[in-house]
Amino acid sequence: MASLLRDLPLRGILIYVSNTFCFSLISFLVKELSEEFRVAELLLVRFSCTFLGLVVLIQFRGGFYILKTRKTLDLAIRSGAGMIAIALSFVAFSGAILADATALVFSAPLFTLLLSVPVLSERITLSKSFAVLMGFLGVMLITRPGFSEGSPALYAALGSALFFAIVTVWLRRLNKTEHPLAISFYYNFTGFLVFLLWSWSGGWSEAWRQNLEMLLLLGLLGIIQQVMLTYSFRYAEASLLAPFDYLSLPLALLFGFWFWNEFPDWISLLGSAVIVLSGMMLMVGQWKGLFSAAKFDRNLKQ
Repeated sequence: MASLLRDLPLRGILIYVSNTFCFSLISFLVKELSEEFRVAELLLVRFSCTFLGLVVLIQFRGGFYILKTRKTLDLAIRSGAGMIAIALSFVAFSGAILADATALVFSAPLFTLLLSVPVLSERITLSKSFAVLMGFLGVMLITRPGFSEGSPALYAALGSALFFAIVTVWLRRLNKTEHPLAISFYYNFTGFLVFLLWSWSGGWSEAWRQNLEMLLLLGLLGIIQQVMLTYSFRYAEASLLAPFDYLSLPLALLFGFWFWNEFPDWISLLGSAVIVLSGMMLMVGQWKGLFSAAKFDRNLKQ
């Protein structure tokens, strides 16, 4: 089967940054709603709305023939890792300071770098490695996570980062042959069933009617975020996209200050600047590579 991947890194970056913004809004809603709902119920909202949205979208995009696949094992790995990652992230957002949880969840690029070489056979240059490590330094400057307290939510965030890295590299692998909507469909259908059973077994909150608007917004953002995440890996390498997760950190600081009176100090502001700089380094490096390749092609044609 011919590869469905297209080498359009700038498009991939723009889609991925939009996905990251949606995920930041989701993390805010999870933290706010966790006072009234169990994590399983919030996960059910996210997966059920996304699954229903995908059913409609697939129908408009030509029908369910795109769900045919020979990559059952890869889809199972992506779906399982994705469910664990998002469940752990919801636990982290609901139980820890939002900026701390966000920073640890988005340390996933470090794991992605390690996985993308053996799984995807991608080339990780020294400059990419340095930029990602620099971004992680910015993460630490912002959050300075208090591991001495032994918060279970912080450990959940680290576990989430590991499984999000697995999702990242497996999406790139699957996008070579599978339609992005098919990948999302199987993941969200499985998640819908799992978290429906989990929610059913644990009982239901009585606050659904009072929080219906926020729950629907959570579901809508889940749809948008899922589609953007899956499509972004069709256009760019996992190792290029992953560091842009760091852009969610300034948003986490802003939400924390605005809604929970968490004021960023000068060290946190410095960390934000370091993170943005690391992202710019990756973009400049990618553009140089594209310009060099284009120049080489022109020389061959002369």
